[in-house]
Amino acid sequence: MNHKGKNNHGMRHMIMMTLACVIPLAIIFILPFFGISNKWTNIGAIGLMIFLHVLMMREHFLDNHKKHKGVQSELLSKSK
Repeated sequence: MNHKGKNNHGMRHMIMMTLACVIPLAIIFILPFFGISNKWTNIGAIGLMIFLHVLMMREHFLDNHKKHKGVQSELLSKSK
């Protein structure tokens, strides 16, 4: 099994998680200092947070799917 790049994936995942939380929270907490805040801004920021997390989960699923296919093909080639 090839584990190269595993740490890179973990670091990328942590950066994506941080951005998916920090960007919407920054919109909610920082924009009022500039006089830009209303109910729809907060709803949009929460919607953005959900959307970014769904994208992150999709990417994680696709990465695992590719890894699983790779492991499966390695096992098949070894059994021949």
